[in-house]
Amino acid sequence: MALEIAMHVINAGADAVKFQIFNRDQLLSRSNPYFKEFGEIELLPEQWQKILGQISSNNIEIIVEPYDIESFHLAEKTGVVNGYKIPTANIEETDLLKVVKQTKKSVYLGVGGSEWSEIKHAVSLFKSSKITLLCGFQNFPTKLEDSKLYQIRQLKEALGCAVGYADHVDAEDQEMTRLLSTMAVVAGATVIEKHITDDRTRKGKDHYSALNPDEFKSFVRLMRSLPNIIGKEKEWSLSKAEMKYRRFTKRQAVAAQDIAVGKELDLKDIVFKRTNE
Repeated sequence: MALEIAMHVINAGADAVKFQIFNRDQLLSRSNPYFKEFGEIELLPEQWQKILGQISSNNIEIIVEPYDIESFHLAEKTGVVNGYKIPTANIEETDLLKVVKQTKKSVYLGVGGSEWSEIKHAVSLFKSSKITLLCGFQNFPTKLEDSKLYQIRQLKEALGCAVGYADHVDAEDQEMTRLLSTMAVVAGATVIEKHITDDRTRKGKDHYSALNPDEFKSFVRLMRSLPNIIGKEKEWSLSKAEMKYRRFTKRQAVAAQDIAVGKELDLKDIVFKRTNE
């Protein structure tokens, strides 16, 4: 199933596919109500080897989100992982952050629900390493009022890091499931994380915010169009379309009547009209 869904991601043209790897016994206590459920979806090391190995033959980056050091080593041992996401829950797990940093691969640090001091400390551990902070959190689904897109610019300005957004809005809200990520990109997000499922009606894990394959493909197409729509930040300059618009709309000085050669011009001799020149 994981491989099948990942193929939908690849076919949609996404830049990367992310997998969460965990050890159920290290992640949850036996009294946790989700202990049994997580045991049902936990994959064995040899299964991860097969999945990541097959995905690596495609033109897409593989990102792994390990929830413990053992899971990190499992992923790193495959030799095909391009980057790692540190879960928000592990933002204070210094040992995990350090081993991830040593890989010198791309790092995505989940900061949703984190205190400012926790974020600053984690960022300080990476220093010059390539790191992207990811705002947003999963609240099955996350309410619009909890989106807090202002955090994107706040983090960029205060910490000087690239910032992305993990979009967990209700996937049934067809308008906001596209608009929220669009707004995040406009606010400065350079990475968008989005869940995908093979069939949302089955109500599987995280189905609340997961797009169906056709929806995800349309979403990727939208995200890819945004850079051209937003444009690049640089000195003010006019595009060819703007120059054409300017010629069409701007008024130019033209003669109000026939003017004899050598006549000294008066204001009544000149009017301003559109000339399209």
